Amino acid sequence: MGDFWSNTRLVTTHPPAQNKPAGGGTVQWQLPKVGFLAAIALRISATVSGTLSNHNPLGLASIIRQVSLTTNSAIDILRLSGAGYSYLLDEVQRHELFRATPQNQGRSAVAAGTFNLDMWLPVALNLQSTHGLILLQNEQLTATLSVDFLTDSQVATGATVNATVTPTLYYYLVPRSPDHFPPLNILHTITEETQAVTAAGDVTYILPRGYTYLQVLHGLGIGASGADGFNRFQVRVGQSQFPYDWTLSDMDMQHYYLRGRARPAGGIYLDYIGLSGAGDYGMPRDILNTAVVTDLAHVITATGPGTLYTIRRQLVPLAA
Repeated sequence: MGDFWSNTRLVTTHPPAQNKPAGGGTVQWQLPKVGFLAAIALRISATVSGTLSNHNPLGLASIIRQVSLTTNSAIDILRLSGAGYSYLLDEVQRHELFRATPQNQGRSAVAAGTFNLDMWLPVALNLQSTHGLILLQNEQLTATLSVDFLTDSQVATGATVNATVTPTLYYYLVPRSPDHFPPLNILHTITEETQAVTAAGDVTYILPRGYTYLQVLHGLGIGASGADGFNRFQVRVGQSQFPYDWTLSDMDMQHYYLRGRARPAGGIYLDYIGLSGAGDYGMPRDILNTAVVTDLAHVITATGPGTLYTIRRQLVPLAA
């Protein structure tokens, strides 16, 4: 990639703040055509008022229905919910000995007051990596950031929710010579999906092949009063190999060792890149390239019905 790091600089810009639409809805920004986008910081202040009942069990994180970063090529660079961020992704960013945004109060129960729902959204793998950088200065590229708010009544009956979102873009200046550009043939994407768990028993989640997985995070039982909705987790490769087979005690001990804190109830944190002990700045020793396997699945032994949240953090090769 030439001498990119010696010919660039990390800078920031601030698109205008926007307020949540009354009752719920979406705010959007078309990102400016400047530099190589590395990360987005969202400063989100939310105020809840009213006489509240039927509180959303996901807590204050439920206020954010979805955050997304998409391009005109219809590729989701980022797509995750407020709950997925607060309970799952926020646990495994950066060096992991602390949460990426400890000021985020999304795990708290819904209540009247003013609360912080800040998010750090990595576009590149981290601020030391070129993997995932997006050249916003490309005239053929349009990138759109969206924040979609849940309907007030779904946060809590009787609630009125007001919020302000202030984004900050972290990007690298474009070197004068194309010889110093970084490679742009790999995307770093973070996507979330949910599925219903109807009863106790093994739930099999099939992972799409063709990607290199950095982290796969599951939530079954997450919430402001969370509880583990499972008692076993297995990674199954090729129908017959199980490189990871974890009980709750295994997951608890590993979480304490890697992160120095208790595992959030309901969370399963398969952190391939973080198993080296340095979070997403760690060595690529354990990341999983699915091009070399014929089948990849996670088997979660559920202890009852619920909703399974899954966040996949992956490197996606682009066609030449």
